[in-house]
Amino acid sequence: MKASTRGMLLSGLVYPGLGQLILGRMTSGIILVLLATVTFVVLIYRVVERVYRLMDQILPLLADNALDVATLKELLSRDAAGGWGGVKICLIGLVVCWLVAIGHAYFVGKKIDSASL
Repeated sequence: MKASTRGMLLSGLVYPGLGQLILGRMTSGIILVLLATVTFVVLIYRVVERVYRLMDQILPLLADNALDVATLKELLSRDAAGGWGGVKICLIGLVVCWLVAIGHAYFVGKKIDSASL
């Protein structure tokens, strides 16, 4: 398998930066792995934080048997209305990091493939 294909597949399908590490570009690989990991952890943290905040509103209603479909719909729509900016930024950052890793691994692999000819 060509180095460009191997690097691109590893960075695209397994984890951003893994293709760079396999192709010998340790610095860029470590930077991409760390960037993707930090972005992913922050994304998960923000989503879990919102879930816990929503559960704090739902659990008292469940205890009082006051939770009905209309109340749940109102709580969910109020939660969905705002505050997702940080999650969107993290998600966009993760996608950009992944795409950069794929493109960089492809071009590094192409350079390795052309040098080996």
